[in-house]
Amino acid sequence: MDGFVIGSHNAWSYLSPRKWWMKVFNFMSKCQKYDIKTQYEEYNSRCFDLRVRFDEKGNIIIAHGLAEYKYSYDDLFSDLNYLKTKNDVYLRILHEVRTKEAYTQESIDNFKKFCKYVEMTYPTIKCWCGRNLYNWEIDYQFKNDPSCEELYSSVCPPKYIDDWIPILYAKLKNKENIEKGTDKEIMLIDFVNIQ
Repeated sequence: MDGFVIGSHNAWSYLSPRKWWMKVFNFMSKCQKYDIKTQYEEYNSRCFDLRVRFDEKGNIIIAHGLAEYKYSYDDLFSDLNYLKTKNDVYLRILHEVRTKEAYTQESIDNFKKFCKYVEMTYPTIKCWCGRNLYNWEIDYQFKNDPSCEELYSSVCPPKYIDDWIPILYAKLKNKENIEKGTDKEIMLIDFVNIQ
């Protein structure tokens, strides 16, 4: 793995869905099996993909597409407090909005406040991205901009797997992709425990 670090795509998707109907398609939205500490310590993940949106009160929701996860504000910042002690961590923060209706000025403002807070509070974590998933525009400009190769089911062939079964793609391709390597700084994958 010389020259690049492994990153956890949708790093917090190991969490339980917030609502009963989200459990039905959890196999499609779940991209990691273990918590952040385990991803870091046992599976050498050094980049964590955090996707957030905000409810009508401005509260943070960790999400992946339609899936939203059970998690508290304190839990999230406990993870970030753990990661800040490591001095070798990247955190990709994405604004998890995918429709024009959800992409409001209020949502953008909340996302900017959140990103600024994380960047200022956790200077040892290399925060980056700041884009939204509606139009891929930059909603918040971070200081860091590492190169990243994304090798997971929703962006890689074979297309019959696509978004449907991330764990199957990981089982079929993670080992090969990691052995092949990348000239980028980060290789983002599903299920970092499958290597």
